[in-house]
Amino acid sequence: MENLLIVLVFVASIVYKIYSNYKEEMAKSAKRTPQRQPHQQNSDNRPLSPAHRQQSTPPPIPKIVQQQAANPFVTKSNIIQEIPEEVQRAKQNRKAKPIERQDRPENEGQLERQPISFDLRQAVIQSAILDRPYK
Repeated sequence: MENLLIVLVFVASIVYKIYSNYKEEMAKSAKRTPQRQPHQQNSDNRPLSPAHRQQSTPPPIPKIVQQQAANPFVTKSNIIQEIPEEVQRAKQNRKAKPIERQDRPENEGQLERQPISFDLRQAVIQSAILDRPYK
């Protein structure tokens, strides 16, 4: 019974400490946040007559004139390069006559004509030689 009383006192002190810290934090946060003034509602909720309404027009947006400043840096994109006629003709010739590529080598035709020989006995012997465990 005495142990139960000690445990209850200990738990109660912890709960009280948590509650007091919570109250302190609430007081600090109230000081940090500015006080909001209550919103006053107009008791005058009648609609305005057309004479009292104001036509709101947005102010005109001034046009921004950008001045083109001289670029002090010279880059490849700034320089207009003149392409010689010889280079232009060479480019046109390349486009007109695509390069004919040989997809198959000359020896490939000979390989297709030769029969493929497979000796099962020789393959088993070579496999056994390669798969031997090392001593």
